Amino acid sequence: MELRIIFSFILLLEGGLSFENRKPNIAIIGGGIGGASSSHFLTELFQSNLNIDLYEAKTIGGRLATVQIDENEFEAGGAIIHPQNKYMQEFVKLLGLEHRTSTDGNKVGIWNGNEFVFEESNWEVISFAKLLYRYGIEPFSLNRLVQSILNDFAKIYDLQDAGKSFENVTGLLSAMNNGFPKLLQTSIKDYLLNLGYSDQMIDELVKSTLVVNYGQDTTVHSFLGAVSIAGAGFNLWSVKGGNKKVPEHLIYRNKNINIIPSYVVKIINAPKENGRQSYEVHYHNKDSTIIMKSVYDIVIVATPLTSDQQYPITFEGFPNNDFHGAEKYHRTIATFVKAGLKPYYFGSAEEIDTILSCEPNKTIVSSVGRLNSIEGSMKNSKVWKIFSNAPLRSGVLNEMFSNIDEIKEISWKAYPEYSTYVHDAKFKLHNTLYHVNAIEWAASAMEMSAISGRNVAILAHKDFSEKFYYNEINKMQTTVPANTPSIEL
Repeated sequence: MELRIIFSFILLLEGGLSFENRKPNIAIIGGGIGGASSSHFLTELFQSNLNIDLYEAKTIGGRLATVQIDENEFEAGGAIIHPQNKYMQEFVKLLGLEHRTSTDGNKVGIWNGNEFVFEESNWEVISFAKLLYRYGIEPFSLNRLVQSILNDFAKIYDLQDAGKSFENVTGLLSAMNNGFPKLLQTSIKDYLLNLGYSDQMIDELVKSTLVVNYGQDTTVHSFLGAVSIAGAGFNLWSVKGGNKKVPEHLIYRNKNINIIPSYVVKIINAPKENGRQSYEVHYHNKDSTIIMKSVYDIVIVATPLTSDQQYPITFEGFPNNDFHGAEKYHRTIATFVKAGLKPYYFGSAEEIDTILSCEPNKTIVSSVGRLNSIEGSMKNSKVWKIFSNAPLRSGVLNEMFSNIDEIKEISWKAYPEYSTYVHDAKFKLHNTLYHVNAIEWAASAMEMSAISGRNVAILAHKDFSEKFYYNEINKMQTTVPANTPSIEL
């Protein structure tokens, strides 16, 4: 390094240079939990010296949404949060929101289309005995296994507190446990069979969690399987008033964010003559076909990049102009019914609050669950949510329910179609172009999106800072006295 460069850097520091002299212009595409958490962590890292345009084609909150039945609202998208989800806990506290204990579905049964292979009792001790009778100690051993995976995964919080960031999903997982990437290459069924677990437990208990949480089978990779099993645990909770309040409040309360209700159609790599990285974002709102454009230093895509999305984004001017893979997102149907349940349809003599299918091809539905409102104020609710992989015919609903008052259906491209194919999921797509939803190829969940949002924010801050200070040093070299010695160190 030349002494001239060192001297320039000292002058730079003594001059008290800050981002106030060069606020980054940032585009965030997507107003769900991934985009909201990215905006929050970016604002912290840049100490509010930044400008954010947030593009949302539909509604702030994304896949966190509610549906109204009569005068009550119910969770229509992501519904439950694990007690070890640190960022969601912190967001709720920061935003002055409240917890709502997840009491939806107090009594659970696993249904194979003919009968309940396992059904909880109203008495906890009897439920425990029935579980032990059918599966032995395997469920308790499985719980310890999943808890050990969660404990290793929790290392991400200390890594991110230390400013660590990762350019791809494999690197992020390896930093917590170098065995985690291997979990992406083995199905959850093969993984558990190799550990000595029985087919019966895997095909009933494990499979039913995957069917309800991801609409998929035990052929998905093992990391997702562990996340799914954890999502069937204890002390689960949600946000009073709706989980969508977290992204809404993170975005609406941030004075550095300008919300643009528009569809992004194209991103162009357009570096400036002075060498600074810049991108053109082309967009239009839903009421116009006129394409507009804005230029940014940093672009963060917080929406899925698969070709099956309703509003796919095209890319131009990049070494690889197509960041879309051949992978697809899984479509799941959430049907909301206000009615009385017919328990005999399921082979039961009495109502069960939550029915989980372990044979979705036979049962047609993935799950049926009694709902509580987002305010948590209902008792003996007559509102049910049915998950299925295809729309339900009215005849099927009439067989399951009596006295139907209302039906509402929501179709979601909810999460990826999972397999054991190792997807090259990158957070960093180009110099200062990033993708939050890359994390979903490991697992799709609210906390995963928040973790990815912080990872992308750290990457963007680091990349912009290094480029910014490098450019400023180059400028200041022209002001260093010409007689400054140029000594190699």
